[in-house]
Amino acid sequence: MAVNGKRLPLSGVRVLDLTWVVSGPQATRLLADLGAEVIKVEARTRGEQVRNMTFNPRVLSTRGMFVYFNRNKLGASLNLSGPEGKQVFRELTAVSDVVIENFSAHVMERWGFDYAGLTAINPSIIYVSMPGFGHSGPNVDYQSNGPTLQALSGQTFAGGMPGMPPAGWGYSYMDHTAGYYGAMAVLQAIYYRNRTGRGQFVDLAQLETGCSLMGTYVLDRSANGRSFRRPGMPAGNRSLNPAAAPHGVYRCQGDDRWVAIAVLSDAEWLRFSEALGAPVWARNPELTTLAGRLRHQDELDRCVETWTAHHTQQEVMHILQANGIAAGMVQDPAQRAEEDPELQARGHIVRLPVAQEDGSPQRVDSLPMTVPALPHDAYRPAPETGHDNDYVYRELLGMASDDIDAYLEQGIF
Repeated sequence: MAVNGKRLPLSGVRVLDLTWVVSGPQATRLLADLGAEVIKVEARTRGEQVRNMTFNPRVLSTRGMFVYFNRNKLGASLNLSGPEGKQVFRELTAVSDVVIENFSAHVMERWGFDYAGLTAINPSIIYVSMPGFGHSGPNVDYQSNGPTLQALSGQTFAGGMPGMPPAGWGYSYMDHTAGYYGAMAVLQAIYYRNRTGRGQFVDLAQLETGCSLMGTYVLDRSANGRSFRRPGMPAGNRSLNPAAAPHGVYRCQGDDRWVAIAVLSDAEWLRFSEALGAPVWARNPELTTLAGRLRHQDELDRCVETWTAHHTQQEVMHILQANGIAAGMVQDPAQRAEEDPELQARGHIVRLPVAQEDGSPQRVDSLPMTVPALPHDAYRPAPETGHDNDYVYRELLGMASDDIDAYLEQGIF
């Protein structure tokens, strides 16, 4: 792909994207941003799962989720259940560089499109498969999703309050992580192919990407003999190393508005107290030392919130920062997209040219690094199912109009 006459890092690379939900689409989104021609292949009638899933709209917009993960891609509909659809997929594989999917193991094999089947069509094809447990081992036939992989890797246990069940992550963190690894796998496989002329099968087990994030706990056990157990951890958002008080998130004016505050030293405590106007509770001699503040941390948190609750997030943040205290507002997604000055200054949040169904703007984040990539004004919205069928089948494969019309009537496209 060339933009404004300039080739991008993945210009000329074509990716057949059979991924769905989060982990796979996260990977292919990065490839599309870097200039690859990503063709999102979906079942004609069903389409991507997140198009049709029902959520509480106050919690999660599935349409927004699909827009977020599938920008800059082309959309082609194809029914792979019959011989005609499989033959069309063979033709697409023959003119592509990468096939990537995040199905459970054996799905592609049942269709005849495991690595052996794909290389019979295109000897230099790169095939990246991202099942939860990979293509070997005793759990190969199990299905999974991000939250279950988080639990199996130990991450769910790591989050939570002492004496209470594990809280885990509020969102599917492992899906994102696996997606980043998937994109990296494609890049290294392209590098290998460019050097050797040979394709590659990448068996990416999403569970292992989760385990790789637990290295600090393994190191602590190996070096210090300590086991990680939540009951020994401080409550809530309190800091263990270094110890600090007050340290946490505190309610502010407004509906579900919070600010994070960290006071790390006795000198900072004096500035903190002065910034609050030296209230009576802050003059308690027990609070002048870190040891004393740690002993009275529950009471201290309640007192701090009596002040923050009468101010907006922005007021608390600016007052404390002006006095050299670490403080920052806890942003919700809308605040992050519309108000964060750092992201605004760097142009990280991109407003797409097409509005959502309710008329609100479609926003996506851009790449988190400054490399040659699609400029923001060239971003394309996520495609509707089959939006680019004409290009994929008529132009790319050279199919005749009569054949395309016949396949449409048969439900293959």
